[in-house]
Amino acid sequence: MTSRILKAVVRASAADVITRLSDDSTFAEQADDIVSITDAGNGLRTWVLAFRGGAATWTQGTRPGADNPLRVEFAQISGQFQHLYGAWTAVDTADGCEVTYEVDFRTNVPHLAGAIDSAVGRVLVRTAHQLLTAAGGPARVTKGSHLLQDLAEKAPSPV
Repeated sequence: MTSRILKAVVRASAADVITRLSDDSTFAEQADDIVSITDAGNGLRTWVLAFRGGAATWTQGTRPGADNPLRVEFAQISGQFQHLYGAWTAVDTADGCEVTYEVDFRTNVPHLAGAIDSAVGRVLVRTAHQLLTAAGGPARVTKGSHLLQDLAEKAPSPV
């Protein structure tokens, strides 16, 4: 399993940010790598995320945190991951709130997991950062900033 965490501070209140992050109806307009999010019925949404010239597709459910009203949890119901689940959690601060995005996943290509999971994790975190900025304004990242950019691809070695 691969886990990624992004923490950032924004000027909006925790309640406002969680309310915005609970409604994914405008996410495709807010994040470059989201191709689409469509209604799959029964409160589920099908996500298509651009990934290295292709796409990752899954259907997920989203719900409020069981014991925390400032938390939104999501989990893949079906799709191209062996599993995918995570959460957004917000805590008010003196000048806004700190938001934590956590995601745990495993791709369906075990023998390539080291390479693919790393790249997928970067796309998921980069997308989360864009969604958080749309929800709460400019975000000052306090953890996970190294995950916001793709690694440079190695040039082929001369023969």
